[in-house]
Amino acid sequence: MASSESELKKISTDLNYISLKVQQLEERRKILCIFLELRERAEFGQTEEAAAHQQEINNIDNKLKELREKKAELQINYDSHLKAKEKHKEKETINTDQGVISNPSQSGTNIFYVEPPPSFSAPSVILDVEKLPPHPCRTQCPDCREFVETETFTSISSVTWLMCVILAMLGCVAGCCLIPFCVDALKSTTHRCPKCRTKLATIKRL
Repeated sequence: MASSESELKKISTDLNYISLKVQQLEERRKILCIFLELRERAEFGQTEEAAAHQQEINNIDNKLKELREKKAELQINYDSHLKAKEKHKEKETINTDQGVISNPSQSGTNIFYVEPPPSFSAPSVILDVEKLPPHPCRTQCPDCREFVETETFTSISSVTWLMCVILAMLGCVAGCCLIPFCVDALKSTTHRCPKCRTKLATIKRL
């Protein structure tokens, strides 16, 4: 197994080196092509230096072809080693979805450990938007069809004005009659979807 790991590491190093070399050669080829095109536009003819550049471009093309072929071979070798390693690891499988851990022993028998279910209950989801409580809760937005936790905000309702008038009639005229405007329990609560910003329901006190 250690030799397989070292072989994979060596192949990976060779692949990285070849990729870097290919990138360098491609950049060099682009620069030479630019120089060659500029020289042809300026001199309108072939010169010895232009011919040398063209020869170097041809050499780079040949080298790139060789490197790409070698890279393809190394990639195939790397994939085969990786598949062999994955098959070896399949002997010790951890099934996280079902909470079962399989650990094959030396005698060939399997020992299974079953994890207990979580102690906490799943969060409740209220699908009827008409029965939403006056606090944020989980529900399904009827507009975007996403399961979200609603956002809530309060607004002045008829109960707020009624309590204000009652306090004013009782003699609380020195500003105390405005206390209901500061109490959320006397206001209407509106639920809103945090994703599509759609108003889901408004809970009124009266």
